Amino acid sequence: MPLPRRCPPGGKRVAGGPLFVGISGPQGIGKTTITRELVSTLSSSPHNLRVLSFSMDDLYLPFKSQEALSQRYSDNKLLEFRGLPGTHDLILGANTFQALYEASQPHASNTAVPVPVYDKALHAGRGDQLPQDQWPRAQGPYDVILFEGWSLGFKSVRDPKRLAEIYTSAPQYLSQHPFSSIEMVNQALEEYEREWYSYLDGFVHLSAPNLSTVFKWRAEQEEGLWATRGTGMTHDQVKDFVARFMPAYEVYLDRLKQENLFMYEQGEAQSLPSYQGRHLRVDLNEDREMHSMTLLDS
Repeated sequence: MPLPRRCPPGGKRVAGGPLFVGISGPQGIGKTTITRELVSTLSSSPHNLRVLSFSMDDLYLPFKSQEALSQRYSDNKLLEFRGLPGTHDLILGANTFQALYEASQPHASNTAVPVPVYDKALHAGRGDQLPQDQWPRAQGPYDVILFEGWSLGFKSVRDPKRLAEIYTSAPQYLSQHPFSSIEMVNQALEEYEREWYSYLDGFVHLSAPNLSTVFKWRAEQEEGLWATRGTGMTHDQVKDFVARFMPAYEVYLDRLKQENLFMYEQGEAQSLPSYQGRHLRVDLNEDREMHSMTLLDS
């Protein structure tokens, strides 16, 4: 049974209800900080909007489901731990989007929407969803809903030959995995596009100058943890942690930088250019300072 969807990917937004805005960017770039600042700014005078934010990180599969996934596909190291597309609870995410949308309709009931929470510290760092009675309740209506995630906006490579070409070019990290592993991640991404991206009205991509910067930024975050809590990952552990995400960056990041998220795939019906003005790329330097902004309208 298909999951509920508000509009087809790339289509015009439905009148009424909240504005859903996706925010994407690599680990350490400051997505959470920027999202928090946006919530504060938009909800304060003179805007006075009702704003809610949540994260892809809170939609990872429950611990037992992730364990079952890693055991079922034990030869696919890309799915061994949470992180890459294929390790999220798509149904939970779609139902949360739909509930937040319905709670913001003119004649909606006053029922509060439970917003998922995932605790990465549980099970010795393997993580788990918290029980639903520990989730915060969101009371609509909302004007703006911000949704952030490191891989948000990655789109599947629909042409198998093109995916094979990317793989055979032997990027540094992707080449360490069999082709079948990235095929599974690629197939999973199609579900994200249909069931999550179809809710987005606008999209902001925080773009790093290069992939090596991601390692630097993540290491800086850990240094902060050591300074404030006396604990954190070592530099070698940081390298190993970030390296797990690199195959997805190598396959999907260039397209996200260059192509509007809301453009239709080739062969799909398209009438008006409804994707224009909806995808903003913000280029940052190594100090996380804005270098430029570009609307991707082609």
